[in-house]
Amino acid sequence: MKKDTKKKISLETEELKNQLARAVADYQNLQKRNERERQDWIRTANKDLILRFLPALDTLMLAGKHVSDQGLALSIQQFLDTLKNEGVEKIETVGKSFDPNVMECIATGEGEEGKVIEEIRVGYTLNDSVLRPAQVRVGKNRPAVHKRILNQVQNDTKNYGKNNWY
Repeated sequence: MKKDTKKKISLETEELKNQLARAVADYQNLQKRNERERQDWIRTANKDLILRFLPALDTLMLAGKHVSDQGLALSIQQFLDTLKNEGVEKIETVGKSFDPNVMECIATGEGEEGKVIEEIRVGYTLNDSVLRPAQVRVGKNRPAVHKRILNQVQNDTKNYGKNNWY
């Protein structure tokens, strides 16, 4: 009976060790999941805060185009540097091929087909995901017929009144 008791105690001990190992593993997984959820929550909160600041940055950048003020330029650069440190990157657009994943075409104009010819509003990514798409004007070649008609109208306008045929 002692052998059976020892064997039974050994089996119960082994069972308890397995249960304890599973409980510890479950607890560690719970901790990891909680940490991921906390990081996701922080990222979401940061994203929302950054999105609220971008219109102010847009206004400063617009003012910087019209006023040459070193203080304004320094403030804009400091703002951009702070965003970069938080994982925010400007989407490069002008001269690049139009990419609907990171850009929004709001107008077309004469230029190289499918290439961005003007950036209307700067776009940004946050940790490699689009925070706000760039708003751009994309080049669109005019057909040769349209170009010929446009040239003829321009020539006729220049020559109007020079040859009075009527």
